[in-house]
This record gives sequence, structure tokens and C-alpha cells, in this order.
Amino acid sequence: MEMNIIKDEKKEMVIEFGSEDFTIPDLIASVLNRDKDVSFAGTYKEHPEVGKPRLVIKTDKKKPKEVLEKALKSAEEELSDIKDGLSKKSK
Repeated sequence: MEMNIIKDEKKEMVIEFGSEDFTIPDLIASVLNRDKDVSFAGTYKEHPEVGKPRLVIKTDKKKPKEVLEKALKSAEEELSDIKDGLSKKSK
């Protein structure tokens, strides 16, 4: 998936995704918001008609990249569990 890091600072990160679909950025934001080290995670578009989804991550102590990597790993594990559950149900 194409993405562009718009801002990468000590306590804030903004990532723009190449697709107009909010599915992945919203999933990541949802997982991030469960983390106690994240003060804010959300998505938005600069312009409703031509903008691309952006994910905003704000932290208090840890670097945003660290909590993002942790969230991606957690999302991957959760999706894998769902996939495994589906495989068991279809047998």
C-alpha cells in the first residue's frame, strides 16, 4: 500500500495513504486508541472530494513510530486469529 509520511516528530506523526479508502487507516487508528501510550489517533481527509486519508498519531511518552509498529503487529495478530477462526468454521 502506498503511503507518505507527512509529519514525523517526537510526539506526533501524520501519514497519508495512497488510496481513498479509509478501511486500513481506520483499523490502525482503532488499534492505536487501545494503547495507553497514545493520546490521540484518528483519520481525516484534507479535502472531501480529492483528498486522501490521513492517519494522525499523538503520543505523550513514546515515539509515534514505536506505537504504530506495535499497533500493526497487534492488528496482524487479530486478523490472523479471525482468519484461523474462519478456516476452522469452514471445515
